[in-house]
Amino acid sequence: MNKPDYDVVILGGGLAGGLLVRQLRLQRPDLSVLCLERSTATAFKVGEATVELFTNYMLRKLGLSTYLYEHQLPKNGLRFFFDNEEKTAALTEMSEVGSCSLPYHPSFQLDRQALERHLRDTAGGLGAEFVEGAKVLDVELGQPHHRVTFELAGQQRTVTAGWVTDATGRTSILAKKLDLRVPVKDHKCLAAWARLRNVVDVDGPAMDPKFRDRVRHTARRLSTIHFVHRGYWIWLIPLKGGVTSIGIVGDARRLSREVLTEEGLKRFLHGHRACRELIADAEWMDFSGYGQLAYGTKAWFGDRWSLVGEAAAFSDPFYSPGSDFITLGNDYSADLIARAHDGEDIAERQRLYEGYMQYRYAANLPLYRDQYELFGSYDLLSIKWDFDVASYYNLWVDAYMQDHHLDLDKLRMELRQQPFVVKSLERFGALFAATEKAVTARGAYRANNLGRFSEGLASVMFTKEVGMRMKKEIDMESMRIFAKARKRCFDLLGQPVGDESKLEFLDFVTGRALAVAGA
Repeated sequence: MNKPDYDVVILGGGLAGGLLVRQLRLQRPDLSVLCLERSTATAFKVGEATVELFTNYMLRKLGLSTYLYEHQLPKNGLRFFFDNEEKTAALTEMSEVGSCSLPYHPSFQLDRQALERHLRDTAGGLGAEFVEGAKVLDVELGQPHHRVTFELAGQQRTVTAGWVTDATGRTSILAKKLDLRVPVKDHKCLAAWARLRNVVDVDGPAMDPKFRDRVRHTARRLSTIHFVHRGYWIWLIPLKGGVTSIGIVGDARRLSREVLTEEGLKRFLHGHRACRELIADAEWMDFSGYGQLAYGTKAWFGDRWSLVGEAAAFSDPFYSPGSDFITLGNDYSADLIARAHDGEDIAERQRLYEGYMQYRYAANLPLYRDQYELFGSYDLLSIKWDFDVASYYNLWVDAYMQDHHLDLDKLRMELRQQPFVVKSLERFGALFAATEKAVTARGAYRANNLGRFSEGLASVMFTKEVGMRMKKEIDMESMRIFAKARKRCFDLLGQPVGDESKLEFLDFVTGRALAVAGA
């Protein structure tokens, strides 16, 4: 059989595509890789806040540690501030959930424009062909090779490829051609954002010393700061060089589409005292937005093709899960590409990888769907945050650090647990929503929104053991996390939790009779 012009052609050289180029060349330098990127210059993009799983991928598998610490900012976790109903509370008066020191497991605030330029500039030195200014015109999937046609400098060219990966973001060239996009009708959120200069330094000398003392003078500015309100949240993310990313995400039923204009966003942000005081003298550099955020995909992998990053699916930016999906999609694509190139029958492995990606997406949506109503309450969101972040470390980060997602036996076991895990998350989402309605009905939604503080990772008591634990330990921790969140909600509801036995808990999760759920 004739060899293709390239073993792999990657469509799109943004974050997902650029990282996959690097991964393939580092892990399999025998494979020829062509990346086709339409733009000739990198540009500002949202999605700057990374999380621990993605950072582990960049440090452990891509060798980007030195670059990241020298050219990007470390992230000091997530930080939440709670307002009064009139949105007139001063920052220093607001209740807060956040860290008192840099987290044990690192993450970063990425200037994606700079990182993507670094990935482009270093691709050639790793042996890849990274072509800027290439407009992909068509992709023909077929045998024995795929054909990719693109335009470069006014000239049309067609190359053959053993494997094609779509990393074109929301443009989704291959996904749209194959009609893979799945609308998410039950989670409608919109977002608008900008970059600013001269935002007030929340760690500066003008801040109240007691406010600084409250977090032991850790770097609040390095956190992803959230001003949380019923139905929406505002973010502030610091970037290298004194730039701040600012934006808003909200339930379409609560947030007017007026924020999808620059003037509309400015007016909305200035309607919140704490935010207004931070950005009053700021210089607006640019603006953008999306009218709908979430969508799924029918498939992540096919016959010698794959989708990575936002070319495949997106859920919600609240916990920055997009970078985790880049990580898993890239790991799986790189593994399948290498095995297929070596002549291995990858059908079963690809089926399991597809199942796991769909599982992760299904498990991600309940964290956000019908949850925006409770975001503005310190009492409610602090419960949800403790539950969500502990579950993230316990269920997902630990497994990734041990590469369980690449082990077929462990994947089969994970997929057998999928119905229980997804149902558990859905049931807790329903419990959080029900608790919000009860707390709102008795007028206690903002009862503790001023003057309180809780440490952001206090619920993750097993931080140092993450990546080294056995399944039994993880399962026991899951039960503790679930039981604690459930009890806190029941306390707010004024209801007894009941028997903490396994049978009673399964009954709660499944909503079925004990005889069916237990045994």
